[in-house]
Amino acid sequence: MSRREILFSPVTRLSGPLTVELAVDDGLIVEADVSGTLFRGFEYIMRGRHVTDAVYLTQRVCGICSTAHGAVASYLLDCLYDNAIAENAQLMRNIMFAADFLQNHIRHFYFFSLPDFVVMPAGAPFLNQNCGDCRLDEADNRRLAGHYVEAVKAAEKSHQVLALFGGKAPHQHSFVHGGVAVAPTVDKITQAAALIGDIRDFICRFLLPDTDLIARCYDDYYHIGRTPGRFLSFGLFKFGSRNDAMLWRPGVVDEGGLSAPRFDLIEEDVTRAWYERDEGDDCETRPAPRKPGAYTWTKAVLYRGRHYECGPLARMLMNGFYDGGTSTMDRIVARSLEAHLIAELAGEWLGRLEPGEAPICRKKDIVRTQAVAATDAMRGALLHCARVQGEEVARYDIITPTVWNFSPKDAYGNRGPVESALVGATIPTPELRYVVPGRIIRSFDPCMSCATHLLARGADGEKGAGA
Repeated sequence: MSRREILFSPVTRLSGPLTVELAVDDGLIVEADVSGTLFRGFEYIMRGRHVTDAVYLTQRVCGICSTAHGAVASYLLDCLYDNAIAENAQLMRNIMFAADFLQNHIRHFYFFSLPDFVVMPAGAPFLNQNCGDCRLDEADNRRLAGHYVEAVKAAEKSHQVLALFGGKAPHQHSFVHGGVAVAPTVDKITQAAALIGDIRDFICRFLLPDTDLIARCYDDYYHIGRTPGRFLSFGLFKFGSRNDAMLWRPGVVDEGGLSAPRFDLIEEDVTRAWYERDEGDDCETRPAPRKPGAYTWTKAVLYRGRHYECGPLARMLMNGFYDGGTSTMDRIVARSLEAHLIAELAGEWLGRLEPGEAPICRKKDIVRTQAVAATDAMRGALLHCARVQGEEVARYDIITPTVWNFSPKDAYGNRGPVESALVGATIPTPELRYVVPGRIIRSFDPCMSCATHLLARGADGEKGAGA
């Protein structure tokens, strides 16, 4: 038996730094530590702010999925102020959210995943590509590499749709509490419909066939990178005057079947994360970059004491749009399928949108001192929780999708979804020591900017880990 350690750092093509340490025994991955190495602290940044700043500030958690944070912060403020949301506002909110989903899913497949499976042109940005397991013939390689350029255009059009109604992209300005601050004019609706039509055409002509080709050529990845099959979703695309109707259902899937998620069953475990609990407060944590036995800035988030996977695969399985497994390729296929469904929905919503004034109606006074809001984002379940004093934030908590998926081991040594997916995978040759893990990891669409919350300074003033 020959056991060796592999340090995969940084894992490339991701938003934010990620390090993975693997223990490999005769080619089999027997242990994995997945480490987010940047502390950002948005929960701390929010303290003392006017609560309405949440829509703008939390979008800066990430430039890729910013609308998701703006959305859930808007829902949270709607609850605090007891706003009633007009149907036109919900349609515009969902169109913007859908557009941001589309740019993300298109970019994931062509920018993150494609270079794992396709021989790309020599030169930047494809330097030092490992092609030891690229299986397509020359014609297919050339064709799919050409689609990379088309994907840039399609993703740009997605952001144009978002900017039409949101003012700019990323970090839109009009999807705010109480509705939407931009008027849906005939001109904007027409432009957006044409852009969505182009994106839908790209998905049907390129994304879906390219995904099918990769899935057929690399069908062994339907058996690689499997997780235990526990999934969680907070649902997606809200309607109703109180954000109380969800188009795609929320749910928790495990051995007991499908149940509705409960926020009171969610807990954060910092056993292996660089945080310590404040004495006398089981919830409050502070950075501890020198903590023995810890290896990541990402907390473990648990539901009923167990790790759950979230993302497009969870949504597609839960809503009956996909019937597959829990593998690397299942995650890739489900994401492309979801892009197609969302493009269709965006076109339908634009057809229902009524031209008129900006659909926004805000109440002036807060009626609650605490609220929790949740939705699914591109990568999975996203939750914001706020407690206010007056209109000032006393406490703000964020649990992002990548925290769910990239959770470290909990107090009992149970692995999070990505670590579980890595353990048991085989690295057949030394040349593929980064290829196989890379494919598994990137199938989760990791965004470590969201997962790891400004660089910390210790009490002695020295910079903490990740500096």
